[in-house]
Amino acid sequence: MAKKQTFTDKGKKAGSSDFKSAKLIFSVKSEKTNAWKFIEKNVRIPNGENEQTVLAKVVSDYAK
Repeated sequence: MAKKQTFTDKGKKAGSSDFKSAKLIFSVKSEKTNAWKFIEKNVRIPNGENEQTVLAKVVSDYAK
């Protein structure tokens, strides 16, 4: 018989991860067309770091 696999079993990885993943969506105003556009980024947040500072750094790096 086949092994019954639950959803939590599928989510478990072999080993612990050193980061958390977050999807960051922010808006930027285009200089050429003066229209708003949305940027989506997947961000890795290392364990022990403040999430807000990491996300703010990603947004400010994109604006440069």
